[in-house]
Amino acid sequence: MVTSIRLLNDQYREYFLGHTSQVKDDLGRLERYLVDHHCTFRGVAMPTLLKPNFLSRGQTDLLKASVEVMGMALTKFIGLYLRDSRVKRIMGFSDREDELFRIEPGYSNPLVVSRLDAFLLNDSLKFLEFNCDSPAGIAYADVMEQGFRELFRDYPFLSGYHVDYVRRQEMLLASLLGCYREFRSRKPRMPERPVIAIVDWADVSTYSEFGLHHEYFRNRGIDSVIATPQEFSIVNGKAFAGGQEVHLVYRRVITREIVLRWNEVGPFLAAVRDGLVCCCNSFRSCIVGNKKALSVITDPRFSSIFNRQESALIRRTVPWTRVLADSQEKYRGKQVKLRRFIPENRISLVLKPSNRYGGKDVHIGRETPQSIWEEIMHRHLEDQTWVVQDYVNIPTGDFPEIGESVTFRDKYVNINPFALSGKYSGAITRVSDSQVINVSAGGGLVPTLTAYPEPSNG
Repeated sequence: MVTSIRLLNDQYREYFLGHTSQVKDDLGRLERYLVDHHCTFRGVAMPTLLKPNFLSRGQTDLLKASVEVMGMALTKFIGLYLRDSRVKRIMGFSDREDELFRIEPGYSNPLVVSRLDAFLLNDSLKFLEFNCDSPAGIAYADVMEQGFRELFRDYPFLSGYHVDYVRRQEMLLASLLGCYREFRSRKPRMPERPVIAIVDWADVSTYSEFGLHHEYFRNRGIDSVIATPQEFSIVNGKAFAGGQEVHLVYRRVITREIVLRWNEVGPFLAAVRDGLVCCCNSFRSCIVGNKKALSVITDPRFSSIFNRQESALIRRTVPWTRVLADSQEKYRGKQVKLRRFIPENRISLVLKPSNRYGGKDVHIGRETPQSIWEEIMHRHLEDQTWVVQDYVNIPTGDFPEIGESVTFRDKYVNINPFALSGKYSGAITRVSDSQVINVSAGGGLVPTLTAYPEPSNG
C-alpha cells in the first residue's frame, strides 16, 4: 500500500480513538441515513463499518485496467462456449440453460452489468470469481458513498485529501439505454424511450435496491416498473409486466433460478426469446458467472482465443482452478491426480460449488478438518458441479468496532469492482471476521474510495 493511504488510515484510526462520543453518534447517523434511503438488507440498515476501504490512484488504475481487459477476455470466452463442444462438456450446463444461451440478445456486448470479485493486496490483484449473471450492489454503493460523504464533512483530517466518488447508477442507466438503442435499431417500431422492467423474485434479500433503481430511472425521465417473472404477459405482440407495457428488462433474477421455476415463467421467457423486450444482462452472461469458467480460461488448450495482453492478465490474476473430478490435471508444471492431490494438499486449496453465490458452501482447506474435507471431495468427484482452487492469501484491513468503546480490529477484505458495458465503474468492498466474505454470510459492506493528498498538501 502506498505511503499516503497508510498515513490516511493511521489518521482515521487516531481521530476515531480520540473522538469516541462523536464516532458513536456518527454510526447511528449513518445507519439512519441508510434506512431513510432504502439501503437495507433483510429489512434493516445494510451491515457496514464506519470506515471505507481507501485506495491509492495507482490501485484504482490497476483495477480499471484489469477489469476492462478481463471483460474483453470473458466476452471472447462466451463466444468460445457457444461454438466449441469441448467447452460445453466441461461447463456442463443443462439443456434448458443452453436453450436460454441460444437466445440472441440483439446487442453486441453480452456483459452489460458485471462484478468481478477479487482480492487486492497492495499492487497484487487476484480474481476469485466473475459475478456476471445479475450482480447486486450498484445502487447500494451509491447510497453508501453519499452517506459517508455527509459524515466526512465533520472529519477535519480529511480536508487534506481529495476523495473520488462514483455515480454508478448514472453509468448503469447509460449502459441499459445504449443496449436498447442497439436493439431498437433492428426494431424501429419500438418506442425511442423505453419502459424498464426491473425483474426478480419478490422475496429476495436485495429487493430494496430495486426501489432505488426505480426511483433513479424515473427521476431521469425513464418510466419503470418492478416485477416478478411470473407477472409478465403478452398481448397483441407486446410485453407487459404488472399490467404495464415494457420494452427493456433490467434482469436481476439469476438464470439458474429461472430454470428451476421454468413452468412459472413462460410469458417472460417468450418476451425475451421473441425479441419483444431487450433483456440486460442476456442469459449468456451466466456462462462466465459459473466458476468453471476460471478453469477453462486458464486451460492451455483454449489460450489461443486471447491476445497477449489478455493472456498475461489471466496468468497474473486468476488462481489455478479446476473442475472437481476424478481426473489428472497439470499443477505448476506437474501432472497430478486430483483424487490424491486434493487430500494431500488441503492447506493450500479451497473447494466450492461452481454455480452458487453468497459465499454458500465455500470450504477453505486450512479451516476444514481433514475428514470433512475428504468427505466433501468424494461426494462431488462424480457430479462435477464443484471446483478446486488454489488458496489465495486474503487481504486484511484495520476497521472500527463501535460498541461501549471504539476499538480497531483486523478484518478480511474482498473488493468487488463493477464493469458496465465493459468499462470500470467503481467498486464496493465487503469486510468480515470470516475468510468466507459475504454480506449474506454475515459480512458488511463499505465504500471503496480513491483518496490522495490535495496538491497543496502533498
